Amino acid sequence: MKKSGKPDANQIAIAKAAGVSVSTVSRALSDARGISDERRMQIRKLAQDAGYLGRGRQPAAQMRHLRAYVTGSLATGGLAPFYEAVIAGLKSSARDGGFTLSIRMVDETSLGPERMLRDQENEEANMTIFVGIDLSENLASHFLDGTRHAVLVNGYDPAMRFDCVAPNNFFGAELAGRTLLNAGHRNLLYIHDHTRWTTTQRRRGFYSALEACPDAVSTAISVAGGTDAELLAEVEKRARGEAGWTSVFCANDMGAFRLMNALGAAGIPVPEKISVIGFDDLPYAALMHPRLTTMRVDCAEMARQAIGLVQRRLADPSATPLQIECGVSLQRGETVAQIAQT
Repeated sequence: MKKSGKPDANQIAIAKAAGVSVSTVSRALSDARGISDERRMQIRKLAQDAGYLGRGRQPAAQMRHLRAYVTGSLATGGLAPFYEAVIAGLKSSARDGGFTLSIRMVDETSLGPERMLRDQENEEANMTIFVGIDLSENLASHFLDGTRHAVLVNGYDPAMRFDCVAPNNFFGAELAGRTLLNAGHRNLLYIHDHTRWTTTQRRRGFYSALEACPDAVSTAISVAGGTDAELLAEVEKRARGEAGWTSVFCANDMGAFRLMNALGAAGIPVPEKISVIGFDDLPYAALMHPRLTTMRVDCAEMARQAIGLVQRRLADPSATPLQIECGVSLQRGETVAQIAQT
C-alpha cells in the first residue's frame, strides 16, 4: 500500500513530461480551477498516453474534448470584450459539463476542410465550435457527412443545418428602435459596421420598428473597416443644420462610442440634442459619459446554451438541429431623452 502523502509515481512521471509540479497534475486531473484549459488538456493527454487513471476519475479514453475557433477579425478590435465574455463562458460551461476546451483565434479565410483535418489529427476533438464565424459552403460541407458535428455561437445557419445559439438580434434592435420612437424621435440615424447574418438581423429589426411608425424617417451610414469618414461627414452636416436626425441607433457599442466622440468634438450634446442607443452592453458602455443606453447581451447564457447543444448533439447525432436565440434586454443609461413631437 502506498504510504499516505507520498506522491503517486504515475503523476510524478506525468508532471516531469509536462514540465509542471505534481500538484498541478493532481489539480488538472481532478478538474480543480485555476488551470488553463490548454494545460489541463496537455496533462490529460499525457495521462491518457500513459494509460493512467487518477483516483475517482473516469478512464482517459472517455474524456471529451472540444475545439473552438474564434474570429480574429472581430475579437481583436472594439468587439474584443464581447468575445472575451463568450469565451470565458464557454470555458466555464465546458468545464462544468466535463469537457476540456481549446481555443483557436483564426482568420476566417484560412478555414477549410484541410485545416479541419489537420487540426483534428493533431488534437482530436469530439465537437467543433465556431464563435462569430459564418461557415462557407466548403467548410459547412465538411461537417455534413454525418460523422462530424459543429455548433455555431453568435452565428446563424440560414439553411438550418447546424445547431446555433445567438442573441435575439432582430427583436433586440426592434426594441431599440421602438425605444427611440416612444421617446418622440421621428428622424433617426442608423450606424452599421461589418455585415454578417447577425448584424443583418439587427438592421431588419430596427427598420421593422420604423415601419410601424408612418411618419418616421431614417438615414443609414457605415463605419465598417474602422474608418469614420462617413460618420464625421454626417455629424458635420448635422452641426450645420443640413441633417435633421435627433436620435441614433448603433449596431454595436463601438459605433456608439465613435459617434459620441464625433458629436462631442462638434459641440453637439448627448442627449440634449441627440439621443443614442448601442448594442451589446460592453464593459466600456458604463464608462462612457453620459452612460450609454444599450441592448444587453447575456454572453454567459449563450455559452451555457452552446454547451447544452454540444451535449445534446453528442447524445443524439441525428437530432433535429436547434437554433436558439437568447433574449436581449434594454440597459437604460443616460443617452436617450424625450422630445416633443412636432
